[in-house]
Amino acid sequence: MSMIADFSRIEQAVAGLGTCSPSGDSRLDVQTTSERLLQSVTAFRALGWGYLSAITGLDTLDPAGAGANATETAASGKAPAANGHIAVLYHFCQGPAVVTFRVEVPRDRPVVPSIGAAVPSAALFERELSEMLGVQVQGLPPGKRQFLSDDWPAGVYPLRKDFTPDSAVPVAQSAPVIGAEEAPGTFIVPIGPQHPALKEPGHFEFAVDGEVITGASVRLGYVHRGIEKGAEDRSWVQALYLVERICGICSHIHATAYTLGVEALASLSVPLRAQAIRTIICELERIHSHLLWLGVAAHEAGFDTLFMFSWRDRETVMDLLESVTGNRVNYSVNLIGGVKCDIDASAADAIRRGMDYLEQRTKHYLKIVTTDESFLRRTRGVGAISREMSERYGTVGPTARASGVPTDLRRAAPYAAYGEFPVEPVVSLACDQEARFAVRVKELFECYRLVREILDRMPAGELAIPAPRKVPEGETISRVEAPRGELFYYLRSTGGVKPDRVKVRTPSLCNWAAVLNVVVGQKLADIPVILAGIDPCFSCNDRSLTLRRRGPSGGASVEEWTWEDLRAYGIRWYAGGGR
Repeated sequence: MSMIADFSRIEQAVAGLGTCSPSGDSRLDVQTTSERLLQSVTAFRALGWGYLSAITGLDTLDPAGAGANATETAASGKAPAANGHIAVLYHFCQGPAVVTFRVEVPRDRPVVPSIGAAVPSAALFERELSEMLGVQVQGLPPGKRQFLSDDWPAGVYPLRKDFTPDSAVPVAQSAPVIGAEEAPGTFIVPIGPQHPALKEPGHFEFAVDGEVITGASVRLGYVHRGIEKGAEDRSWVQALYLVERICGICSHIHATAYTLGVEALASLSVPLRAQAIRTIICELERIHSHLLWLGVAAHEAGFDTLFMFSWRDRETVMDLLESVTGNRVNYSVNLIGGVKCDIDASAADAIRRGMDYLEQRTKHYLKIVTTDESFLRRTRGVGAISREMSERYGTVGPTARASGVPTDLRRAAPYAAYGEFPVEPVVSLACDQEARFAVRVKELFECYRLVREILDRMPAGELAIPAPRKVPEGETISRVEAPRGELFYYLRSTGGVKPDRVKVRTPSLCNWAAVLNVVVGQKLADIPVILAGIDPCFSCNDRSLTLRRRGPSGGASVEEWTWEDLRAYGIRWYAGGGR
């Protein structure tokens, strides 16, 4: 069915509940009210269309109050009420199409109903909205904080426009009760934020009856750095380098998602050669990520030999990335309007040799993960996520494809050079941990094929075109296929030199809901393998951070640093050669 026909069905389903308006070729906006939101979403979900990809909160307050922007708004005849609202955007996606339900609520009484009854995966998104912007979500089950720290003061919301670091003074907190008995024979087993089963800090609480898990919850927010908030105080170019540091393993795909969004707002047509180079780096980064994950997941299953071998071979692709970009982690390839690194004949030959070597090694790894009897006892039938559960909870990436859901934005909504060099998604119907191993390893072969094909048909032309300092007013959604799955960016510009809003939803946040449900009934000993199965990234989620250091005297006094203090310190440090 065509996208136009889909949008027509959606308009009919929500008739009388919201006002529909197309936004570009692939987006449909549905403006509704807080009172009609749940009814609108329920009618929409009855069509069986798409999945909830993200919830974006927008504070429309002008921090300058009655400043220049407010004067311009009054002069233009626009409604001044927008200056005092919080807008909540619910983004549903299917293929290249995005349907966004919009609700505006007053800043002093921001209340929306939970859509959890219609969308079971909404809880984590809604809790993030509540903690970051202070929107009261009625019907959201009460619970502990999900993203903000326990000593974060009540009533302070870091993504509001009038937030200042001075308002985030830590408050006293009571010690948590750990391992409390809930019922006879049932205990709470805490895992993390520092634990041998986790290489990154997250906190899980598993209710167990003997060795069987009866309930699970997750707590995030231990390594967040306030990147979304920081982007609001950076230029469009500076924000590019900021978002690239959201994740060390996926730095290029974050930069790609961001630049694609900015280029769409600025109506820039990026040269074909730049698009091809972006795509090659995307696939090299995917190879790096999958080999890294293979080693970590094998380690969690007790297979340290596979861990050592895969990480040894991972050095091959990291060396290639360094030879092309100059960096092994944050590659800094993208510019707004193109790329800064070319791939000449010598580099292309080196990449081909690397692909040949890795392809042979990957054949060996595929044989191991699908035939080794000891390994299969830890993966076959473990942590099965059925296709129905995957679709119900909106899983993405290899996690979804291992459950029989053929979702891959490189194919469904091509970007960069993927339209010219199509990808064939790797899908499994087994749904268990073994399938998640097999899917990722088989995807490596598709990466090798694609890199070779692009190198053989590399377009000629320029690497970049000039980009404007100011980005025209508007908003856009940019979606790309990161190694872990769909990466979602929402960008909003008010026509200035800085972004007004940068919303980032990483793949891990979509996959947590399914994992927390599938672990129920599993053995406690299988938890590390199941958690590793989705390739979780804890640092990809975002919150605010206050930086403090000891005073000059080295005593008990503590200084609180602003961004300007940190910048000045960095200049002094490098000017003095690290002294």
